[in-house]
Amino acid sequence: MPSGSYDRFGLTGNPFRDLSSENLSDVELYHVNLEVDDALRTIRDEVYDKENHAVAAIVGPHGSGKTERLLVARADAKERGAFAVYFDVLAKTPMVLRGLAEEFHKSATAAGLVKTFSAPGWLKGISALEKIKDTGYDPISAGKVIGLALNETAPSFLLLNDLHNLMESSEADAFAKTVQEITDVIKPGVFIMFVCYPSYLAWLTVNHAPFASRINRTFVLPGLTPEEAQLLLAKKLLPKRLVEDLDPIYPFDAEAVTVLNEAAGGNPRRLLELADLTIEHALSRRSFRVDVNVVQEVLAQRPARPGGAGVRETIASTAASVEGRPSTSSRPSAAVTVSSDSRSAKTYQET
Repeated sequence: MPSGSYDRFGLTGNPFRDLSSENLSDVELYHVNLEVDDALRTIRDEVYDKENHAVAAIVGPHGSGKTERLLVARADAKERGAFAVYFDVLAKTPMVLRGLAEEFHKSATAAGLVKTFSAPGWLKGISALEKIKDTGYDPISAGKVIGLALNETAPSFLLLNDLHNLMESSEADAFAKTVQEITDVIKPGVFIMFVCYPSYLAWLTVNHAPFASRINRTFVLPGLTPEEAQLLLAKKLLPKRLVEDLDPIYPFDAEAVTVLNEAAGGNPRRLLELADLTIEHALSRRSFRVDVNVVQEVLAQRPARPGGAGVRETIASTAASVEGRPSTSSRPSAAVTVSSDSRSAKTYQET
């Protein structure tokens, strides 16, 4: 495709190429604020002030924005001068505990806590964990070491991504016990936040009830409303703009975004995938808009994906079972602005 072909849309290029928040260094600029984010911000503020410690689980399907919220928390911690350890639990991670210990060491070095001729006392315990050679470690002792490190560096964050991958690991039980011990050790000023699929939380509840009982807040990510979908596309479009004062979602129109969001089941990643396809299709047919006709042509070429209709209701129902409250699929809408998220700051309430 020739360079500059996106000029007809007032864009320098396709803004939807990078679908993954993990690849964005400035993820907070593209983040769409939901009610869950207001609640997480309140928790973080209490941790910064060392008023409380907290353990939070973010639950949702692939592409729902779980990792993005960890990255937002890490960016916020960096801005506020807090110590943060972010660790990806990959399906092929050979030794989860050792990998986490290594990440602790890297974070301590990056934060300037490791000097040439001196190091904090808690780092000795972390260094010992880096040397473990098998999964037969003592999870209680390991949890105490990590908990102490978090207490000594408070305000501090432990951010664990994709904890559901533990289910395929020989460390599944041992590491769950380690995290449980960490939750027992931490003091005010420490925030443990992990993300996972609903299946892992269900497994945890059955197989490690003591750990599950220590989770202070569980947030099940809802699907995007049409207004939130517009805001997400507007934020992705903004850096590629050649022309100012255009409709924030141009070349899309509101009806087209609504149809795309319904087809995506409110899932942010799927929405961006479909936006990518539709803007390419509109370009190939030399259209100046991405309207419903363009969207329908693209959707007609794609096989139906499970999980489209009823995703928001399904997630709300899951949230109700996890949190013990009536389910609801209705949420306040968001006005589409690019400069800031204009959702009202309502605290996420649990009964």
